[in-house]
Amino acid sequence: MIKDIKIDNFISHKNTFLTFNNGVTLFVGHNGSGKSSVIDAVTFALFGEHTRKSNKNIIRRGSGMSYVQLNFSVGSREYSAYRQLAASGQSLSAKFELVSEAGNAINRPIIFGERKQFGESMSAEVAKVLGMDYKKLKVAAIVQQGELSKIIESQPKEFKELLNSLIGIDRLDLAYQTMREVIDGFRERLRDNNGGFDDKQIESIKRAVEQKMVSLYDAEHSIIQLVNLRNSVVTNLAYLEKEIERMEPLILQSRELQTTEDSLVKYVNEGRDCIANEIRRIERTSKEARNSIKAISEKEEVEINLQMVRSEIEDIEKRVVDNEGDSGRLKGLAECASKLEIKDGKCPVCNSSVISINDVFEMDHILTEIKLKTTERAKLLVDKINLKKEEVLLEEKEKKIAIAEKFMVSNCIENIEQITKLEQEILRKKSDLSKLPNAKIERVEIDPMQLGIDEFSKSLAEKIIKLREQIRDLRIQEYTDSKLKRTRLSNELVEINTKISVTQRTIQETRETIETSNKILTELGHASKYLVILENIRSVVFNRDGIVGLSLRSWSLKMISMKASDYVAMFNIGISRIDVTEKARDIGVTCFGRNGEIDMDSLSGGERVAVALALRLAIAYMMGTNKLDFIILDEPTTHLDEERRKSLVKIIAEVFRDGAGPLSQLLIITHDAEIFENSDVDKVYRFTMSTDGSCVLAE
Repeated sequence: MIKDIKIDNFISHKNTFLTFNNGVTLFVGHNGSGKSSVIDAVTFALFGEHTRKSNKNIIRRGSGMSYVQLNFSVGSREYSAYRQLAASGQSLSAKFELVSEAGNAINRPIIFGERKQFGESMSAEVAKVLGMDYKKLKVAAIVQQGELSKIIESQPKEFKELLNSLIGIDRLDLAYQTMREVIDGFRERLRDNNGGFDDKQIESIKRAVEQKMVSLYDAEHSIIQLVNLRNSVVTNLAYLEKEIERMEPLILQSRELQTTEDSLVKYVNEGRDCIANEIRRIERTSKEARNSIKAISEKEEVEINLQMVRSEIEDIEKRVVDNEGDSGRLKGLAECASKLEIKDGKCPVCNSSVISINDVFEMDHILTEIKLKTTERAKLLVDKINLKKEEVLLEEKEKKIAIAEKFMVSNCIENIEQITKLEQEILRKKSDLSKLPNAKIERVEIDPMQLGIDEFSKSLAEKIIKLREQIRDLRIQEYTDSKLKRTRLSNELVEINTKISVTQRTIQETRETIETSNKILTELGHASKYLVILENIRSVVFNRDGIVGLSLRSWSLKMISMKASDYVAMFNIGISRIDVTEKARDIGVTCFGRNGEIDMDSLSGGERVAVALALRLAIAYMMGTNKLDFIILDEPTTHLDEERRKSLVKIIAEVFRDGAGPLSQLLIITHDAEIFENSDVDKVYRFTMSTDGSCVLAE
């Protein structure tokens, strides 16, 4: 029930304060005087909603801010809803608080603001208290001007949702959802305590246990086969170990034999190569020694010839120098002779008569001498070149002689007798080499003694004969095959042991899993029975389409049908009965007259308003004990003729006589006040428009 409302700079109201009592309150005034603005103030205070499109449109012109404060009660509790806006329409503050309970002051804030991003919503808290949101409140309790018939013009499914909300089906929905949470929580605890399983997995767990039993049988059968196979492999390995142990000493002797044979072959081959290399070395030495002795025998002759050649070269070089000096002197005389040329028998110096010239200054004589000197110099140079060549040859011989002397000293050879001894040694070594095989030896043949070239090689040959006799019965391939087979069987044994270990672990884990699963099945079996009971309670009791929901709707529909029929009969419009019935997904409204069912589309505008009003009042009557304790009618007489207007007033007066109506409050907004003159009205507010906005006076 609305207690009072304070409106400040809201739409056309500058500063308005209204109080409300039980019974009928009438808002009277011309259109535009601010009557309907009170409805917007009520819905804005509760839910921040209104019919003016944007918040900026509800701020009184020229105002810096606006606010609305609504005090209302639900049962024994009284609440206060406050909202404040800036001039721009932006919310400045919002507060919802519990003022008192059972007459005791509390003044406890419930919530501040509409901070939905933080999960805080004043509108949501108000909806919890009223049991409906803005949309449902408008349909159930606020009949805007021209919207009286909306309840029958709305979609049948929406009508059903409205009815469900009004009769408290939403509480069943809450209980239904809460029961779901209880069941889900129980299942979650089951999963926490049973390895993530709940009653829904009972069949899958049973199938898993059956599969585990099959796996367990297969594993136990498999391990028997693996153990038998392991015993067989162990037996074969033991036999192979004995055979290998028996052949192992022979293998060692075989390896010793191979080593000895390799040593003999290597020794003989190296011996033959060593003798051959020594023969070649001595042959080269003896040959070089003979050549060196021959060269050394020419040493004195070479030294004398070299000394003579160098002396001749030195003499020729002196003669060349003298020749060059004479040639230079002659060229100087030729130059002087060319300047002392006799012309006309006179001296070119003193101009005296000259009878004859000294040969020294005679040009032809000088040129002849120069030619002779040039010829002589050319011959000297040719002789020098030839002598130089001879000098080079002699120097080469001198070097070879020096090398020969060095070779003889380094090899300790002094005479031809020593060279003869070397040649005799060559013959002896060739004789030793002829006793060895001509080609390189690759292996020791049947008779090793053929390779006995000395005492050491003979001892090796004897050892080979002895070792061959000792390993006569050895089969290398058999030994190799045995070792390969032993390796294969050893690997196979490791693999079998691994499989046995894995299978044993699998058997242990499978048995533990089966045991755990059986325990879980036992517990889930008990829990499943309990959950079935809970699910039945949820589906039968708390389901909106269950027994309780159907019973509530059946009772409410009968009540609405009965009261709506009573009210509509008073309108005297030819409709004697209204049936409100539930269908599969919606609710249908059917009207009946003298001749049976009446088509809703055939009703006039006034008749439809009358039917809608009858349904509104019937719903209000039914909800008299619910949270909603008021209804607002905005211009309810629109589209009604005079007779039906009087019928409407009669119905209202009858229903709310002496405060006996289904709701504590009925607020009527109208400009047709005269029809209420002879009716019981508890309070009248008259609205007029002045320069300061809406002016409201109580009458």
